[in-house]
Amino acid sequence: MNTFYTTTENSRWMIVDDDQKILALLAAVLKNLTRAEVECHASPASALAAFAARPGKYELIITDFDMPGMDGVELCRRVHDIAPGQEIFLATGSGVFTEDAACQAGFGALLNKPFPVSALQAALNGAGLATQAISLAA
Repeated sequence: MNTFYTTTENSRWMIVDDDQKILALLAAVLKNLTRAEVECHASPASALAAFAARPGKYELIITDFDMPGMDGVELCRRVHDIAPGQEIFLATGSGVFTEDAACQAGFGALLNKPFPVSALQAALNGAGLATQAISLAA
């Protein structure tokens, strides 16, 4: 049996990835791990616009790095210009980031694609986003 955690009921998380399959997969995983509403954006520009319209709406943002028009580091910088304390995770398959480099860029966690659910769980725990245990059969 594996134990996963869920966040508060009134939270909203944003996922940003230009790959629709990865976006759908990560959204499905998060919806099984949390009671948070999960909002998906296939474009960093649309994600930034949504964030700028209501910066206090999001508890967590998980973004890809390599996307057309704006990479994840630039998105992170622009989000932090609006809300310096916003929690943002970098989920990337690029292989160019270390934990230290991601941290220096402003990310709270680095998830190297493909990452196991346990890595996501550890990042959520590290960010203090886990509050209630849910047991799932192994």
